Amino acid sequence: MDRVFRIPREPGAGGTIILAMIGGLILVHAGWMGWLIGIAVALVTFFTFDYSFDSYRAWKLKDMGLALTLNGLAYALPALCWFGKSAPRPSPKNPLFAPLTVVAVLFALHFAFSRTKGWKNPVTYALGNLLPAVPALFAPAVAGKHFNSDILTFWFLLAYYEAIGAAYVETKLAFRRFPRKYPLIAWLPAFLVVLYNPYLVLALVEPTVRLTLNLRDTTYVAKIDDIKRLGWSVFRSVMLLYIITLTVLYLT
Repeated sequence: MDRVFRIPREPGAGGTIILAMIGGLILVHAGWMGWLIGIAVALVTFFTFDYSFDSYRAWKLKDMGLALTLNGLAYALPALCWFGKSAPRPSPKNPLFAPLTVVAVLFALHFAFSRTKGWKNPVTYALGNLLPAVPALFAPAVAGKHFNSDILTFWFLLAYYEAIGAAYVETKLAFRRFPRKYPLIAWLPAFLVVLYNPYLVLALVEPTVRLTLNLRDTTYVAKIDDIKRLGWSVFRSVMLLYIITLTVLYLT
């Protein structure tokens, strides 16, 4: 079972999985039982993430089925225990229906781009970076709480900037030459969240400044050590947005 359960190759992805669940549990005011279940479920996703992604990339149906079963049961069983048969019924407040709908759309988009544009396409890579934040969407389900708009907003900003951050890295790679204006243009729709909560503009400042300054930057990286440092720099930026977003949504 070592090949099924292992630490993710990318620390950023693994960290986002755990932190996304923690943020979701905080926003739904989970009780102690919700915290125990939520962290346990997040750890299942954490340790099976590479196996799931590798199986999907290689299109190994048997391995994909096992990965889906393990993660599906991890999220569905607590929700069914808390809510019974009402958990998956179509309703914005039902804890499983809303997140499953979002995940289905994400996978459909990623599948379409991976099959038509290839796995090395910057858009495919960016879409893949939306996935590690998904546990936040399921936090209500595993904690016995109803799905709410704060959870959706929290996930959206975290996942969206993860994707934009991946696109930002692509613009820095000497062997990609991805246009630097695209991440900034793609980031602008994130400002719609201020219609939900004006204080969320605080979370948008640093990413916007970073992406704007990138337009004038003419440097590229090619060495693996430089790429890793760049990746950690983006992860720190994501965590700043995470903390500010979580604080604003929790306190206002």
